[in-house]
Amino acid sequence: MRVTVIGGGISGLVTAHRLAPYHEVTVLEAADRLGGCLRATTVDGAFPEGLDIGAEASLHRRSETRELAAELGLDAVFPSPAHSSQVFARGRLHPIPKRTVMGVPADPADVAELLGAEAAERVAAEVLSPPVTGDVSLGDFLSERLGAELVDTLVDPLLGGVYAGRCRNLSLAATVPALLPAARSGTSVLELVRELIAARESAAATPAPVFMSLVGGINRLVPALAERIRARGATLRLGTAVDALAASADGWTVSAAGAEIATDAVVVATPADVARQLLAEAAPAAASLLSGIPYASTALVLALVEVGESPLAGSGFLVPPTEDTFIKAATHVSNKWPWVRERLPAGTAVVRMSIGRFGDEPRTWQDLPETELARRAFADWQRITGRSDRLVAAEVRHWDEALPQYLPGHAKTVTAIDAALARVPGLELAGSAYHGVGIPACIERADVVATRLLTENGQNHVSVDTDGTPLRTDTDENTKKEHE
Repeated sequence: MRVTVIGGGISGLVTAHRLAPYHEVTVLEAADRLGGCLRATTVDGAFPEGLDIGAEASLHRRSETRELAAELGLDAVFPSPAHSSQVFARGRLHPIPKRTVMGVPADPADVAELLGAEAAERVAAEVLSPPVTGDVSLGDFLSERLGAELVDTLVDPLLGGVYAGRCRNLSLAATVPALLPAARSGTSVLELVRELIAARESAAATPAPVFMSLVGGINRLVPALAERIRARGATLRLGTAVDALAASADGWTVSAAGAEIATDAVVVATPADVARQLLAEAAPAAASLLSGIPYASTALVLALVEVGESPLAGSGFLVPPTEDTFIKAATHVSNKWPWVRERLPAGTAVVRMSIGRFGDEPRTWQDLPETELARRAFADWQRITGRSDRLVAAEVRHWDEALPQYLPGHAKTVTAIDAALARVPGLELAGSAYHGVGIPACIERADVVATRLLTENGQNHVSVDTDGTPLRTDTDENTKKEHE
């Protein structure tokens, strides 16, 4: 079977990697590079080994990335346990409490230093609310239960570090499903968190690392996947934007770069808006649903800093949106990752600063020249940390419309999208817009998509409705059930 994968980010590459041993696979990528939001930089040659200027880590507690890395012969590296993160609140930096589930503490006393005594007492005096039947805003639910101060000061920046969004806009079910049982039953969130943390702590005598990366950055997954895909006979085409998809009784036609590619199946592994445009005629119901998934834009400043004899403290910090700052977070990369520290000249450090959240007013940071963006970000970092270090080199990367926002009802939307696709043979969707924005979730979705195509055993059963819409036949009922 011929399979065309549209999009060469981690989702498209993993899909191609799984399918290439069994089918004739072609990956089409519009950009001149693979990897999507996994990208490396040398910071103008200052760090030849390369550093991440996109996603910079993957969850190690989930198995998908660590298993893929092992499969590709890549050795995982882990953050230094000697450094921890902070949050900037009420004009100074505070340690982030460790025993929480996305900021909700097992013991309200653990957040007293950060929030103040009155706000900690409000957390302890949890107000139970009626059982939730559908999906709700995570921030609104927790604010009603535990108070606005906890939500705005701790939950929001923690969740914002993942989604670049605001927790009052984001779905409880899609972002922190571990807390959903308390919402569904109307029982205590604090008691649930205590149970979850107790289970986590008893699971192993020595806690496993939360995050992982690779020497050279988590972006090293990309060339390793590309090499493996090519070795299995698949084709990777860069600079090849897809203009249209069309289906017929013979399969699919992909229009790209002035040519038409005949294929039996298509995997669209692009952001939701690109997928929406491509599916407008081939799968209009799914396309309509995709239009309801908004995206956030962000920017990153990666800086080489001269610190002299005064090393940086901690692995970085988060900033709540209630604080009047330019940056929303900073990572002290060379403290967090020992492999970076080992390769730096003495007296220097690498700092990564993040700008932008979903809902930002236009023309606040988006149109600034890169030099001004870097200058303002570094000045803000200096003000927050109280340091006066010299900026040696910096690189700025804009990530426009890069992070999907999981609004309340997101899971229901994705279920409806998959149900709509179940009626369209040989068409699948992969990417961060569906079941998680992190690398493990993207790998999991790609694995599911590849499995569904492999289940067809190389056959592409197609019939066409009266309006030209392709329909899955009864002979493909097992695959249809997987979609539903």
